[in-house]
Amino acid sequence: MPKPSTQSFLAVFALLTVATAALAQQAGPPLSADERRCAGLKATPPDTQAAACTTLIGSGRYVGNNLAIVYANRGIAYARAGDYDRAIGEFDAAVQTNPNYTRAYVSRGNAQLVKRDFDSAIASFDQAIQLDPRAATSYMGRATAYDAKGDVERALADYDAAIRLDPNLGAAYFNRGLALRKRGQSDRAIADYDQAIRLNPKDVAAYNNRGIALADKGEHDRAIADYDAALKIDPNYGLAYLNRGLSRNARKEPDRAIADFDAAVRLVPDSATAYGNRGAALEAKGDAERAIDDLDKAIELDPRNAGFYNSRGNAWRNRGRLDRALADYNQALVLAPDSWISYYDRAQAHYVAGNFQAALADATKTAELNANWAPAISLRGLIQEKLGAKDAAIADWRRAAALDPALQQPADALRRLGIMR
Repeated sequence: MPKPSTQSFLAVFALLTVATAALAQQAGPPLSADERRCAGLKATPPDTQAAACTTLIGSGRYVGNNLAIVYANRGIAYARAGDYDRAIGEFDAAVQTNPNYTRAYVSRGNAQLVKRDFDSAIASFDQAIQLDPRAATSYMGRATAYDAKGDVERALADYDAAIRLDPNLGAAYFNRGLALRKRGQSDRAIADYDQAIRLNPKDVAAYNNRGIALADKGEHDRAIADYDAALKIDPNYGLAYLNRGLSRNARKEPDRAIADFDAAVRLVPDSATAYGNRGAALEAKGDAERAIDDLDKAIELDPRNAGFYNSRGNAWRNRGRLDRALADYNQALVLAPDSWISYYDRAQAHYVAGNFQAALADATKTAELNANWAPAISLRGLIQEKLGAKDAAIADWRRAAALDPALQQPADALRRLGIMR
């Protein structure tokens, strides 16, 4: 799974950052206009909010806890405007003024999350939890930071804590579902997405991600039903089109899959994954020219994705350009040295080119990496036959036929030689 995007961290910030009260007051006069603006009341624009807080700070009338609140409110204004460096500076000033101001630590942690400074974010949430161990949002923020660092175990422990403290925190169920799926626990992930949807029946991302977890289990009909539900709520949700296309591809519905990938490309024109999957689907249909165009675009957007090079290699091979196919397979293996499918596809290209020794080496490597995959063993049998190693070829075909009795190639080869399986 890809690492969390900046957009996802912004969503966490929006969820966890709660604008503080305008000023901590005892009974007294009503709030002034600048105090209301500094608090962000009535949807005050960020620049107006920051300016009002600056006026209050400059007045010299605010000290102690009240001054800390003003600094934190100005930090929230900067964060709302996307200036997270200045926001962090304001939250620093807030906790220096009042070291026990829990919300300032939480807000600083959220801004550090968006900046991808995960260690600093964890330290901020640690402080918040120490001051208020009953605040679910602090555990939620720290879990998100651990998750982004790849520390899934600690992330899960914090998501668990957040849910114990606030059983209605839908985002915690959603994020825990993501973490559980990383561990291959699809059923538990689905149960968490169920809860997220129960708490928010309009949560398109929860439907989408539950669909992904169902697809992981091969339950593509149920997955498609979830993608349909997401698209009913938001017809412009590009990820649901992309994932529905993948499930339709798995159900051998290439035309409907390509239609979904078309929609994904239209809605998310910077998605390398959308172009890459449409290209792979077009290649599988035999439309090599359009496939290459899409895969060129996917590689332009994400030049480190080995799968895109491999798919483009297949398209070039289908067009008879074995030189370009081999170049793409080579690059795929530079990026993913243990990709058995790239070794297999390169073996096919070498076989077609008559490079039988190179083909044998690649087919053998495929069999080492995926020992029970019958097509690779059957291909090696064809190559062994070309090299004159008839007994080795027969052994490979017999093994391939035993591994996959429905595979036609080894059965045909053994019949051709008049040999029973």
